[in-house]
Amino acid sequence: MNKTLSSILVVLMVVFTFALNILAQDLSQRDLPEGAKARLGKGEIDEIKYSPDGTKLAVASSIGVWIYDAQTGEELNLYTVYTDSVLSVAYSPDGNTIATGSWDGTVWLCNANTGTHIRTLSGHTDRIESVTYSPDGNTIATGSWDKTIRLWNAKTGTHLRTLSGHTDAVYNITYSPDGNTIASASRDKTIRLWNANTGTHIRTLTGHTHFVFSVAYSPDGNTIASASNDKTIRLWNANTGTHIRTIRGHTSFLRSVTFSPDGKTIASGSGDGTVLLWELTP
Repeated sequence: MNKTLSSILVVLMVVFTFALNILAQDLSQRDLPEGAKARLGKGEIDEIKYSPDGTKLAVASSIGVWIYDAQTGEELNLYTVYTDSVLSVAYSPDGNTIATGSWDGTVWLCNANTGTHIRTLSGHTDRIESVTYSPDGNTIATGSWDKTIRLWNAKTGTHLRTLSGHTDAVYNITYSPDGNTIASASRDKTIRLWNANTGTHIRTLTGHTHFVFSVAYSPDGNTIASASNDKTIRLWNANTGTHIRTIRGHTSFLRSVTFSPDGKTIASGSGDGTVLLWELTP
């Protein structure tokens, strides 16, 4: 090989390597939607939760739990102690522990600051779609494809009780703000309300015509919002179960719904690629 050709190849290799490095560095910023600051995570992302103090984000992914600085988007850590894809993640109210629900049907508790494994909660017979803490931090609730909700002592990991009644997978669970009631959204097209202290079924909310993916309480605990594969959001009176209204606007299934902290706005995420904000009027 002559010197000229050799020099050209060296230059091309340097340029190519430099270009790859630039591409890697800019990947978190490339082709972002308007208003987005950065792209978080590597691997398939299933859920994102803020730490209680709002300074960090925990991202449940197919390769573990990523921890990010909520203000800068800086990648702080990756916890990889898990034995399968992480589908759901939740911080304890004091921010010291992270609970995760996994494809393998187990719940893992880890130190939120170090990622050190604390204990594993076993009992579900299928993958866990949702995990959440009670407002007082004493109980962990989990919802699974095995059609059940399980309640666990958050400090000891002891199984407390199993809530049965759904006829298909439980996609999402949440506590009422006062911690007395659990709402569950299911593939069986219903929302069920349960007494969080006894596990007793209170009532079933029916009306959606397809899978219910998400359920949320308003901050005052008086209203429940549900999001469904039928492309609608439904609002319910949390005390009586009465249907209040149906909200339409998305062109594909709804995957998530949540209230603003002041309870005046609802945000919904859909398979149509949009997040819509809805102003709630009396």
